[in-house]
Amino acid sequence: MTTVNASAVTEPRTPAVRRVISTEFEHKWQLDVGQASPPGLLAAEVFERHLHALTDPLTVSQSTMYVDDAEFSLARAGHALGCIVNTGRASDIAWLRLKQTVLWDGRRDCLEIAERVDPGRIGQVINDPAVLPVGHVRRYGMAQGPLVPAGVLTQIRHKRTGSLHGLPSWVTFSIDEVEFRAPRGGIAPLRRYACLEVEVDDSDPDVLAGLDKLAADLDELLGHDRREKLTKGQLACLAAHPDRLTEQQLVTSVNWLNAPAEEGTSCIP
Repeated sequence: MTTVNASAVTEPRTPAVRRVISTEFEHKWQLDVGQASPPGLLAAEVFERHLHALTDPLTVSQSTMYVDDAEFSLARAGHALGCIVNTGRASDIAWLRLKQTVLWDGRRDCLEIAERVDPGRIGQVINDPAVLPVGHVRRYGMAQGPLVPAGVLTQIRHKRTGSLHGLPSWVTFSIDEVEFRAPRGGIAPLRRYACLEVEVDDSDPDVLAGLDKLAADLDELLGHDRREKLTKGQLACLAAHPDRLTEQQLVTSVNWLNAPAEEGTSCIP
């Protein structure tokens, strides 16, 4: 298994690439911390059943600082605004990324808006409406008042990709080993966490049907009760602020996403 810095794989190094707008469709299962075997699970037969042209496993490291307002409006609505920072030779690269949950019915459907930022100006850009994801949050009233650090995660991601049979679309699947930390002070982890994620960025109905069939077989393998009900951004805020947030509050806050929209209404908050 190859180990590299995340930025060498996931972050474009071309200065001209400053903004990205895309979609993500994701299924996620919680795993037992310390008991997950990334090489074993990533090589499970279920993936070969649904995918071909599978890549070798790749291990990357990432850190994200999530920001929110004083009422945790983003976390309560199932959204996440995070600054992804790198270390080592790619320490000059950082991205501010918004994941706006549009629908969550077992699969989380998101709008992703990201902009590359100066790592030395993170404290300023998180409240700069000229930065695309921040401007989107402000324009649609997703948060009120100043945005401040609300939670931090560091993760080791073991990932592979494969193409759905008969379709020219790629599925990324990964095991993430995560540590949540307080946004200010202390390096000791507040909680350890692990999950399996499978995702695509293609909204074609046939692609989504293929993704959902893979997810159904993973339910059989892992157990449907392992389905994660919270985002990593929510978990990071919950770990850092147990006196102000509860898991039930955050799960309840996104239940509306699971209900069919009334005629003439939008699922987008």
